[in-house]
Amino acid sequence: MKNGKLSNETLEKILFNKIKIKNKEVKIGAGIGKDTAMLDFQNDLFIISTDPITGSKNGIGKLCVNISCNDIATAMARPVAIMITMLIPTYAKIKDVEEIIDDILLTCDENNVDLIGGHTEVTSSVNKFILSGVCIGRKEKRKEFLPSAGDKVVMSKYAGLEGSAIAALDLEEEVKNILTKEEFEKTRELINHTNVIKEGLIARNHEVSLLHDATEGGIFGGVWEMATNSNLGAVINTDDILILDETKKIAEHFGIDPYKLISSGVMLFITKNDKELIEDLKKENIPASTIGYLTEEKEIYTIKNNKKEILSPPEQDELYKIIK
Repeated sequence: MKNGKLSNETLEKILFNKIKIKNKEVKIGAGIGKDTAMLDFQNDLFIISTDPITGSKNGIGKLCVNISCNDIATAMARPVAIMITMLIPTYAKIKDVEEIIDDILLTCDENNVDLIGGHTEVTSSVNKFILSGVCIGRKEKRKEFLPSAGDKVVMSKYAGLEGSAIAALDLEEEVKNILTKEEFEKTRELINHTNVIKEGLIARNHEVSLLHDATEGGIFGGVWEMATNSNLGAVINTDDILILDETKKIAEHFGIDPYKLISSGVMLFITKNDKELIEDLKKENIPASTIGYLTEEKEIYTIKNNKKEILSPPEQDELYKIIK
């Protein structure tokens, strides 16, 4: 494909004709010649976040929508609309672009989110597809809580969820040699569980002071950031962290730490009432566990097999040790 923007005719065919507005807040959406979109949230709070997708090659449309929406969910807000920039390598075909767009639109439908704009451009500056999303959410005003020592740390789903899925999708042949056929299919399917919108909405009904989507840095990185940003410390009981056997096998094979592996789809909660929160999550078929607590002491520790160690600040995600 030639450098430059996709033609209006192409965009009309593979994108704009497929968009159907779902949310009443959207007053102006995507279309040819429209440089902006317009939303009306009346008296509610306006939440906005942005995230790129750079570490994976497959399933990037779904990941871009889910991960952008997840940041909104950490504010206990409802994602309403998203704008996506797509940078396209010159070797790509229109059918490659359309497949990603269809994946984006399908995931928007699954999340009841409207695609209201963005940018598509073919450029020799990239050697693979790069997506970046800007998500906008609506939040009803509620009483806010502050984290304090003694509050519990709760996680949903499984450590290394996203990283395991990316490994299965992008390193298919190698991972097939590690896992059984059933395990491999289960791990690939984890890409469909990288969404935490439901967790964010459930948290609104509980005394939750802080939420964090465990993206780069995984569980350990997420807890470290939450505790540090709260000017507190934490103790993490590693044996209480939920993790799939498939993730353990992948981590062992590649020599990586699954608790420091990108984990989009995992929500971390700080709350005083962990039991009630976990009960409500499980009612929605979301696995959850209390994995630690906050402390006055500002160090962050992990405990495994009764051995206590200081947790160092997060560095480069473990995914980049296996995805080049």
